[in-house]
Amino acid sequence: MRLALAGLADLIAFVVAYGLFMSAVPPDPTAASSPIPPAAAPLVVAALQTAVMGWLILRSRLTGWTLVLTMIAVFYGVQSFQPQLESWIFQAYAGYAAHLPAAMIPRILIAGLLHAVLWIPLAVRILGRWRASADPRPRSSLGATLWSWKLPLAAVAYVVVYFVFGHYVAWRSPAVRAYYQGTDPGSFWLQMRFVLRDTPWLPLVQVLRGALWTLLGVVVVRSMRGSIAEKAVAVGVLFSIVMGAGLLLPNPYMPYEVRMVHLVETGSSNFLFGALVALLFRDASAPPVDSRAHA
Repeated sequence: MRLALAGLADLIAFVVAYGLFMSAVPPDPTAASSPIPPAAAPLVVAALQTAVMGWLILRSRLTGWTLVLTMIAVFYGVQSFQPQLESWIFQAYAGYAAHLPAAMIPRILIAGLLHAVLWIPLAVRILGRWRASADPRPRSSLGATLWSWKLPLAAVAYVVVYFVFGHYVAWRSPAVRAYYQGTDPGSFWLQMRFVLRDTPWLPLVQVLRGALWTLLGVVVVRSMRGSIAEKAVAVGVLFSIVMGAGLLLPNPYMPYEVRMVHLVETGSSNFLFGALVALLFRDASAPPVDSRAHA
């Protein structure tokens, strides 16, 4: 019942936030192709987001405003900031900029922030985590956790995953290539050669995005109770489902077929990378309590 109420709060917050800032968006001409009726799509997205964020909230060591601010940062970073940062980057590509007006990006970012700010405090309150007992065990500082060889390794790993899945999943689709006005060079290495020739800055920008993804994942690992296996799955589904669920919504700027290919691409690649981050930074969690110390 609590999760259902949190899902309803998510849906209301979504309607308010995006209704205020996205009301002028034209209808999606490909909505009829979707197996999910347009009116039901927000319900599905709210259910998916609530399932994942509810899991993180209920399994968190944090409580009250500390938990609220942490989950706002995580939810907004994954659901809005990282995808729209890439949208802004892709304005450099004529094939992409021709579909998404640059003026829409700040509106999406503001709507996403308002959605997070409205919903997360309600979710924490509804799920009973406002005054629950916090875990008193000590943890290393976030800066100390990140400032190691693991951060650049994770950032580079993200670039590898990004381009491999982009080529072998997304770029295999004729609809995706037509949408971005691109061609298939014939192999992954030829495509990377063209990327480095035409946009030599893109891999570096994706390294920075990989570092931001890593930061979000480490925040979850440090704040969550449970085994490292649970944390790996949690970060994986956070990166894949919370970010990708929005692709189920009607979108006049990206056809249904293209959205579904990107859903498979980002869902699989982000899950893999999220799990990798959790495993790589597994020692960022608080140490287990030694029961013998209390004997």
